[in-house]
Amino acid sequence: MLSTHSVHIAFQPEAKVSALALSMDGAIAVWAEGDGNLFIAQDSQGMLTSSSSWKAPALIRKAILRGNQIFVLDDELGLTCLDLEGNVLWQIEIGAGGFALQSLPSQLAVLDGLGRLHLVGYDGKTVQLDEEYNDILRCISVGEYLVLAHENGLVQALQNGKTVWSRPIRGDMGESITCLGFDSSQNLVIGREGYALVAGDEEVLEIEIWDVKQQVLVRREDLKSRLLQAIPSEKGLLCGFDNGDVSEYLSKQSTYTFEPLLSCGYPVQNLIFRNGCIAAASWFYIFGKDSDGREWKIEHQGMPHYLEASRDGSVCLFAGEDQNDWTEIEPIGIFSFNEELVEIDASELTLWFEKTEEIVELSAEELYRVDDEMNSFFSQEELDSMQNSQPADVAIDALHSALEGELGESQQATEDGTLDIDTDELLAQLDDAITNMALLPSEDLIEELNTQVGEIIVPRAISGDDQNLKADADGSAIVTLDGSNSFDPQGRIQTWSWIESSGKEIASSAKVRVKVPRGSHSFELRICDRDGQWSSDSLHILVE
Repeated sequence: MLSTHSVHIAFQPEAKVSALALSMDGAIAVWAEGDGNLFIAQDSQGMLTSSSSWKAPALIRKAILRGNQIFVLDDELGLTCLDLEGNVLWQIEIGAGGFALQSLPSQLAVLDGLGRLHLVGYDGKTVQLDEEYNDILRCISVGEYLVLAHENGLVQALQNGKTVWSRPIRGDMGESITCLGFDSSQNLVIGREGYALVAGDEEVLEIEIWDVKQQVLVRREDLKSRLLQAIPSEKGLLCGFDNGDVSEYLSKQSTYTFEPLLSCGYPVQNLIFRNGCIAAASWFYIFGKDSDGREWKIEHQGMPHYLEASRDGSVCLFAGEDQNDWTEIEPIGIFSFNEELVEIDASELTLWFEKTEEIVELSAEELYRVDDEMNSFFSQEELDSMQNSQPADVAIDALHSALEGELGESQQATEDGTLDIDTDELLAQLDDAITNMALLPSEDLIEELNTQVGEIIVPRAISGDDQNLKADADGSAIVTLDGSNSFDPQGRIQTWSWIESSGKEIASSAKVRVKVPRGSHSFELRICDRDGQWSSDSLHILVE
């Protein structure tokens, strides 16, 4: 037997979930799905109920709730501010589209598709930076500081848009920052992986704890597994690792120790801590431990990459996908840390998301009643046509009448004993009766069916024509890369990828705006359909 929380389907998306947010009081939820559909749900009689929606121009990367405003980042236009009714309050275009969004005390930090930093106030005004910050992979808010981790391992802390601290790059061959977090004392936590040329020495895994305000290294420890998550706990720090372990990092005078709390078995994708309760998203499960030390487990239909909880843990939402394009879209689940745990068999963990069809028996009055609710969707001409058409039982009566009429008119038999029937008239009435009983499929439908069962056609990528542009005063130009004219007669294109000349992917949508410096640039568009068939096309940009 296993311990678990009671779980329910909060929302049933129609496409892949790309963002999820929950207010700290649990009264407002926001999620994005598909290629830019944003949905807003608000508390109604103790339940989160969908209330409004908004359509972004492209895939939504992140959504942040702050008071009565929603900040949405998509990978084509950039940053949009909405109210709770889905009305646009302001928008800011971000060159190369949006990639990551982080909330700060007085502003928002935006990373674009090329890893560049932009600061935007909550009023929609851009904050001027004294220098450029490029090639950023991660960012996090630690107290009053914005911390950036770059591709080469450099870590910087910014205050009001200015660099106040930089961590020196370590290792002759470079390093990778695997995690940014902070502890209960607002110290910066860094997970790092060092590189080396000698086989066996490349897996140099460490945790570093920095006091950014004092600009001193508090602690550095070797790790057995890559650090992926780091969040504050009551005693100091909770850590989630690549091997699936969740541990608490404790300070005991001059020494630090790791206290194991959970073993998930798979990389910890997300980690939250509420009122002494821990929840870790790993593989297809959410593993947890309540304040009394009881462990529990929840299973999801997909891999729950998104995990959000209210301040008191009374509302917890989670979502993810199974990465299988042939299965149905996975639901967004909801549970509460505050509810009592229940004991179930392991096979019953899937019951909350398994669909069961309930057959509702209708009374004779409901079956045969006349329903005029749908009449408003038809024109008067269409209504007259439907009223004049004969239902199946009337058509059958007409068929009987036709037969009886022919026989009635032919009371006399021929000399050989057969009836003298006007066959042409009978066939004509049969045709009329059959036409009223069924609708034949159109030629368009037959053609579509033939297309579906035919051979799979490879999609054709169309990146657009080469472009010659004039540089602006700053020596750069904004160019629109538009591959929306790419052709697939079967409509099966599933992924889009824009690649720059260095081989780095800069966008995963059909259309994207990028800012390029003066000179010659090449971009490649790659598309792939759901059967793995793909093609590519390139274009050349010259900025003079």
